Amino acid sequence: MRDQAWLKLLDLICHKLGADDARVEIGGRPPEDPRFVWSPLDDGRRLVVAFGEPLVDAAQAQQRLGNLLASFRETLAIPGEPPPRTPAAGHRELDHALAALAERTGAETIWIIDAQSPVIWGCSESHDDKLDYDALVQATRADRALLETGLSWSELLAAAPAEGYERVARSGLSGAALRVVQDELLVLRELAEQGGLAAAGRRLRSARAVVEIRAQHHDRTSTELRGPLVQCFAHSIANQYQLVLVFDESYSPLHAAGNVQRALPYIEQLLMSLPPVDPSAGAAQRAKVIRLPRRR
Repeated sequence: MRDQAWLKLLDLICHKLGADDARVEIGGRPPEDPRFVWSPLDDGRRLVVAFGEPLVDAAQAQQRLGNLLASFRETLAIPGEPPPRTPAAGHRELDHALAALAERTGAETIWIIDAQSPVIWGCSESHDDKLDYDALVQATRADRALLETGLSWSELLAAAPAEGYERVARSGLSGAALRVVQDELLVLRELAEQGGLAAAGRRLRSARAVVEIRAQHHDRTSTELRGPLVQCFAHSIANQYQLVLVFDESYSPLHAAGNVQRALPYIEQLLMSLPPVDPSAGAAQRAKVIRLPRRR
């Protein structure tokens, strides 16, 4: 329980019972002094009430204390410990913070990646649990391969599925390049069916930005990417992680940097509180266990 809530509760019990003092104990033996009555609490502790003189009717005082505690439990007046913060809750809190930053900066998507594993640590929008950095690398490979053919993702997605795949087959691509484009077209088509062409576009823009930022990760505190295919602002976190803001149009670096600086302490705190990745879980199957560095 929170200390202030306990103090208020103990004061109220003293007032109701006309006692001199009340406290919460854990361990040891229950009091045997005739001036004391006590009652067990749900968490294994006990609440002890002390009177100035030995009680004439200790049983009655004991019953009144029990009734008081029961009434508080029923009305939720006894505050409980906050539920333990689960890993899933920690990730949700971080993603919500990224979504709020995206709204302030005008970014369409914000990611948190690191330089040591393919794990996606946070994202401002919902995404497939299987999505990781390696999947975004594959998307950029497909994007570059398709660019050389003169075809565009929008025309392939606008065509009927069979026609789109036929155009890719006739594009001159072969081997690994053909396979990676076909695989990415399947992914983008599924995204487009769920969220329209805009959803597919977001994936491609994010893939371009995240992969390029990861490739440039050295000792830079912040990085700007501004070109016809990539509009992105990135800021390092703890020398290992990158906060990547992806835009769908030209943006103001000063506006982005200012909002990032204000939000960064909270985002960094949430990131550092996440547990190490379990290599057997979801998108991290290919990743080693990562111990997040402590802030100094």
